[in-house]
Amino acid sequence: MIPLGGFIAVTLPLVLTPGASTAVVLRNSLAGGTRAGVVTAIGVNSGSVCYGLLSAFGFALALRRWPSAWVALRAGGVAYMGWLGLNSIRRACSATRPDTARLGLATDRGLLRSLYEGFATNALNPTIATFYFVILPQFIPRGAPVVASALLLTATHVTLAATWHVAWAAAGGTLTRTLAAPRPRRILEALTGVALLALAIRMATGG
Repeated sequence: MIPLGGFIAVTLPLVLTPGASTAVVLRNSLAGGTRAGVVTAIGVNSGSVCYGLLSAFGFALALRRWPSAWVALRAGGVAYMGWLGLNSIRRACSATRPDTARLGLATDRGLLRSLYEGFATNALNPTIATFYFVILPQFIPRGAPVVASALLLTATHVTLAATWHVAWAAAGGTLTRTLAAPRPRRILEALTGVALLALAIRMATGG
């Protein structure tokens, strides 16, 4: 029998700890509204589903055989998070008061980008890879069907994470109009950029 209670006890604190995925969901919901945040959350958790499928079908064993793949994954994650952080800081330096009609239009046009940014954030996050390739398999009992067990654990993690991310998207979306003025927008973008750069540094140093 799969120890779901123990898995949730280990997973929930990891989900609730602010990280790269939460930062990107909040950033996009503040910039483009709740819908952009929810789409980002879908992208983020699609990345987790991909890792869950890879874990279920034995890709973790391949990574243990070729550890250099971890180095490439970490480098990609550091570069991507750094790029997002610098982008936010650049916007903080050039932020102006957006027209509300144009804000809605930008949200519509930016949904695909939000989806991509969410997916890339988790796909290039070595912490998520470690969770699925190292931690998750520990909860599959000896003799249990590996694929079915891994998929059940993946579904549990994604459900918890998606609920948390959607809550952040809703919170960020409610503040979009309030923070539309130039000064709060610049401060928010600057803080988000610094946070993302800090996450990139933490990834680079193995934190």
